[in-house]
Amino acid sequence: MNDLELVRRLRRLRRTVLMLETELRMGHLDVGLLEEIEERLEHGIATEPRSAGLRGMVDALRENTLTPRPELMRDTVRAAEKLRDAVDAIVDRIG
Repeated sequence: MNDLELVRRLRRLRRTVLMLETELRMGHLDVGLLEEIEERLEHGIATEPRSAGLRGMVDALRENTLTPRPELMRDTVRAAEKLRDAVDAIVDRIG
């Protein structure tokens, strides 16, 4: 995958993560957004060596949602923030 295509896909992923993060901050878990994040990752991003580390972050995010309890919501928000920051770092490195 060329740089431009990867950056486009990462930016779409970032927007989806940001929407999920916003929903989580309001106390809502949007399962559809979580599924969309996983789908975006599976359709090319995860196979790209420069973004291979994102898989573990998405898994951690998903794990936090398996037992949706109020006390875990902050952890889930933090996991979404970490994922968003990692996507930003990859985009910055690519340029």
